[in-house]
Amino acid sequence: MEPSEPVQNSARGWLIGELSRLVEIPSPTIRYYERLGLLLAPLRSPQGYRLYATDALERLLFIQSAKAFGLSLEEIKQLLDLQAAQTIPYATFKQMVQQHLRKLDLQIQELMTQRQNVAQRLDRIVESLPDHDFSSAELTQNPLLNLISEATDAVTLEELADQGDRPNFGNLFSNRSQEVLYLYSVGKRNFRLMNLVSAKLNGANLSGADFTNAKLMLADLCELSAIETKFVGANLAGAIISEACLQKANFTEALLLGADLSGANLEGANFTAANLGGVNFTGANLQGVNFNEAILADADFTNTNMEILK
Repeated sequence: MEPSEPVQNSARGWLIGELSRLVEIPSPTIRYYERLGLLLAPLRSPQGYRLYATDALERLLFIQSAKAFGLSLEEIKQLLDLQAAQTIPYATFKQMVQQHLRKLDLQIQELMTQRQNVAQRLDRIVESLPDHDFSSAELTQNPLLNLISEATDAVTLEELADQGDRPNFGNLFSNRSQEVLYLYSVGKRNFRLMNLVSAKLNGANLSGADFTNAKLMLADLCELSAIETKFVGANLAGAIISEACLQKANFTEALLLGADLSGANLEGANFTAANLGGVNFTGANLQGVNFNEAILADADFTNTNMEILK
């Protein structure tokens, strides 16, 4: 461990402990910046300790200030590299910050939209929600699940009606599977939180749709075309998804216990942190699949190309 006492001859530089106190940045963070190339390699004392010159202090102060504008370490390194090449990156800095502001504006808009959607759903059922919890020991079904599922679907349909896509829904559809197919055909792609337990969507084209946190347990999705479709956090336990086209589909944190994905084309799919216990991948195309942090207990990978990203 390097000592934290100040160097007596300041012309030789600062030890890492002293530099850390000067800029109020932890020593491990300074070492991390050094590994990323944000700091130049320091000199070494005769005893082998790091000795940081004035350049390191200036760079650390610059990093702190640039981070306050929302810039990433990668962007800050670009600015530092330009300065090291005798260029003062005024315009580059301004463009980076303006781009960051645009991203923040988009995030604010998305959050406002999400808040409005949540408020609309709650407004539909708030009068039906008691002010205290009940024991569920004698219940044979989950009334809260039914309430929130109906509220979600009702708001989705109302949004389409407001857009003129479907002026009068009535009882046109006998089941939600038909409803999903219709909504997709008129351009709807957001099916988040939708209750599609045991849905019959085999052979359908739902590419690019968003089924985030949807309930698709025991659904028949055989030969489904769902390229770049989002199933983030969705419950697909026991679903039949054999021979489906699922290139670049996103199953992050999804639950697929016992699902059948035999023969499916999963090239480039993302199963990060998904529960894939007992999933049948027999004969599936797994080229470029991301199984990072996924649970793969008892999954069947017979006759698959295991070129996966981990």
